[in-house]
Amino acid sequence: MGIAEFVIVLGAVLLLTRKSLNEKDLPRVAILSAGIFVAQMVNFPIGGGTTGHLIGAALFAILVGPMLAMIGMTVVLIIQALMFGDGGITAFGLNALNMAIIAPLAGWGVYSLMDEILGKGLKSARIISVGIAAWASVFLAACAAAAELAVSYAISGGDFGIAATVSIPAMLGYHAVIGVGEAIITCGVVAYVWHVSPEFFIRAMRSSEPAPGWMHVARSIPVKAAFAILFVFALLVPLYFLYSSEGADGLERTISEAGVEEGEQVLAAPFSYGETYFGMFFAGLLGFVAVAMLALSVLRIFRREQTKSRGR
Repeated sequence: MGIAEFVIVLGAVLLLTRKSLNEKDLPRVAILSAGIFVAQMVNFPIGGGTTGHLIGAALFAILVGPMLAMIGMTVVLIIQALMFGDGGITAFGLNALNMAIIAPLAGWGVYSLMDEILGKGLKSARIISVGIAAWASVFLAACAAAAELAVSYAISGGDFGIAATVSIPAMLGYHAVIGVGEAIITCGVVAYVWHVSPEFFIRAMRSSEPAPGWMHVARSIPVKAAFAILFVFALLVPLYFLYSSEGADGLERTISEAGVEEGEQVLAAPFSYGETYFGMFFAGLLGFVAVAMLALSVLRIFRREQTKSRGR
């Protein structure tokens, strides 16, 4: 359910997008996709036994633009569903519609609007714009999910979904708070990247041709970013087990409050996120590599098709 809608919307958005992909941009987008994957693995507590986790859609869109963010977020969700059973196959279409299209577009749109209102010249104003955009991306994606659950309940006669009287206030209430955590994390990451590596932003990536050889690869920004992301992930995993491993996220809490039982898995996932530190770290490392490789492959295919279409 929702896969057709997701494919149609994604296809339409990409066809309307005229931005040309630069070959040097692709490794950075692939690493960012992988970083979003491991970031989503670590939940943070918001109180009352409820947890949230970074979606990263606004962060993605602000760093590289909405088109690349939608492609990268789609890859993240594919690996989560197929390799780890996270989100599930049957719900993939709607999950992707909400998190890979609505969230990045909402984040980018709100950021661009607030940037114009608050002023582009002030760094503090831009950080505020980032925070508002990150919160809005989570809240608007939650609004879409709540509406989808309510519509499903209505058209199925209560066999599927969750009644609007439960899904809308619960989803919006939990995610209004989760969005605050998203905003804080996103502001911190963007401020840090702006400070230490402004060239990571796709809009600024027009540097001279790199020197060939393995030494350049080892010193490149994507490689440094990959090690930095995995290092931070290794530090955060213990905190996850200490503070939020037993909690339920906003959607899970809404499902519980509605008294709905999750159905059986259609396909058994080959891997799990693990229940120990090393198990979770290995899962994160495996997913990181898988997302980076798939994202790079998809982006290169997309760039090749762009080149062909312009050559006709």
